Amino acid sequence: MVLFTIFVGTGPYTVERPYTALRFAYTALLDGNSVKMFFFEDGVFALKKNQNPANVYNVGEWVSQCLEEENMEIAACGVCTKARGVDGSELFDGIQIGTMEMAVEWTKQSDKQLFF
Repeated sequence: MVLFTIFVGTGPYTVERPYTALRFAYTALLDGNSVKMFFFEDGVFALKKNQNPANVYNVGEWVSQCLEEENMEIAACGVCTKARGVDGSELFDGIQIGTMEMAVEWTKQSDKQLFF
């Protein structure tokens, strides 16, 4: 089993990075690995509930699928959410509000780190 820490700094629906990161995470989970995802900068918008994009994949559905799996943790940078006016209650249940200290600790604990 591998512990992946995945960092996502790009918002959804502008490029496919959050979608690709979540697909990678879900596939890693199904393969028996552990995954921690830390969303920062505009990436925090990928964690908002009630997404309803037209004619494109729904990033929120992938967030929900990942959160249902064991060995999965997701955090949103607290500084980044505050700067963007995103309240914790707007995020999916199970999302932690994180800090840079948390991101450093997750990185130290992980076997592999990826950045999207």
